[in-house]
Amino acid sequence: MKDFDNITDLFEELKGSFDLKEPREGHRLRFKEKLDAQAGTPRGRFASSWWKPLSIAASIALLITASVFWLGPRNSEQQQLAAISPEASQTSYYFSNLVAQQVSELEKLGSPETRPLIDDAMKQLDQLEKDYAKLEQDLLNGGNSKFILGAMITNFQTRIDLLQDVMTTIEQINQFKNESNATNTI
Repeated sequence: MKDFDNITDLFEELKGSFDLKEPREGHRLRFKEKLDAQAGTPRGRFASSWWKPLSIAASIALLITASVFWLGPRNSEQQQLAAISPEASQTSYYFSNLVAQQVSELEKLGSPETRPLIDDAMKQLDQLEKDYAKLEQDLLNGGNSKFILGAMITNFQTRIDLLQDVMTTIEQINQFKNESNATNTI
């Protein structure tokens, strides 16, 4: 073939030599049979026998690696909080113990007359605990630490004040009940 400067010249030169006929009937079927026959050769069997197990093994290895990174051991929120602010962690521990003691005392003071009051206080404490968890998460996400730490302390103080108010009310109810019993028996 000669060198052609223009594609048009090339097509003009090759005009009439293109095969424009449609393939015979069953061409696709014959082509597929030839491909299937090649897959039966040792080279074809080797390729197909190793690719499936290798791809499955690679997928499993990928899943294991991904799960280690996503589900691997993470520091608890308390450990992360201690890393950000050791004082906040200590304060949280102190207040948590104080609240737990007061809840225990509150439960001891419970009676049929005071049970609705105690149940309501426990619901309020649960909500305050959820709010505290949100504040902790905000702190861990890098929020304004001074503001958030102040809000966390206020949350604990609110819990303690709530418990003290409920305990005072329960004591007043019990005192009133004892006074009315003493008056009725005389």
